[in-house]
Amino acid sequence: MEGLHVRELRGWTEMEKVVDLQRQVWGRSESDLVPRGLLIAVQDEGGLVAGAFLGEEMVGFVFGFPTHDPGLQHSHMLGVLEAYRGTGAALLLKRFQRDWCLARGIRKVVWTFDPLRGPNANFNLRKLGAFSRTYLPDHYGPMSGINAGAPSDRLLAEWDLLSPRVYTRIYAPPPEVEVAGLPQANRVEGEVPLEARLDLEAERVLVQIPEDWGRILREDPALAQRWREHSRLVFGHYFARGYAALDFLRGPNRYVLAKD
Repeated sequence: MEGLHVRELRGWTEMEKVVDLQRQVWGRSESDLVPRGLLIAVQDEGGLVAGAFLGEEMVGFVFGFPTHDPGLQHSHMLGVLEAYRGTGAALLLKRFQRDWCLARGIRKVVWTFDPLRGPNANFNLRKLGAFSRTYLPDHYGPMSGINAGAPSDRLLAEWDLLSPRVYTRIYAPPPEVEVAGLPQANRVEGEVPLEARLDLEAERVLVQIPEDWGRILREDPALAQRWREHSRLVFGHYFARGYAALDFLRGPNRYVLAKD
């Protein structure tokens, strides 16, 4: 979208806007919010807090902090207001984060995301070129807002900033993925997971997830719990056998897992 730009945030008033964006994007309760004081303190100690702006309006943000490894940043949050999703704001934030990190000698960024949210998986793996080989069961404990209703299982995304694949993905349309003939590690009928296949030996396998995880969370807690247990089993099994989630497909939502 023309006019969108990203910059680091300045002062407590802009940090307070980040707190408000958290409420709008995730519907979080006060206990789940990162407060402005912590955002300021992390920025003071070498963290990144940047906003995406359209004119004077902040429409998204990214928040990352240093880790035990000077070459590694943990990207804790990236959020964009619903009205501005699909405008390129999220991608601009990640490009800014990559450039910011590389200028400071940081070569890798990691973050977590819900393995059952297809749009997030598509953005992280397909558009950004990240990958995942780590499954974290109920990583944050009970959550509020749009994440309420099921254990907070997460995948750990790994983003190698100097990888040619990452550079290509963030500046060009991702290539087509040939999946004809690939075996699928689970069987799904409609919205219901029916069977996990744990005996596959192929170099690449597919793992299907729901088309609308958010709606399942809101409307069918029992089915949400069933999906959590199913995906935990499938991802945990194949990651333990040396597979990594390298790409993602839409219609239906499927991960492409390959031998790492």
